[in-house]
Amino acid sequence: MAKFDEALIKLGINFGYTGNPPTNEIEYNAMKDGIENPPTWSEVQTAINNLPDKDALKLSGKQKLLDLGLTTEEVKALIGA
Repeated sequence: MAKFDEALIKLGINFGYTGNPPTNEIEYNAMKDGIENPPTWSEVQTAINNLPDKDALKLSGKQKLLDLGLTTEEVKALIGA
């Protein structure tokens, strides 16, 4: 799922579109027609910037499992990496 989509979910917006998500304000403004009370591009960007870093969370979780005494193989079986 694209960060744009995750940000809209976080903002509580149902924004149906086809193709690639917008990468700038011009593309976004062209896509948001027909959406009731759409957030501004700035609000979308802020929501994207505030999304958690999934890779960092995965590494942190992996290390915590290892610190609890699980083996590397057990951690791999649980989280797949």
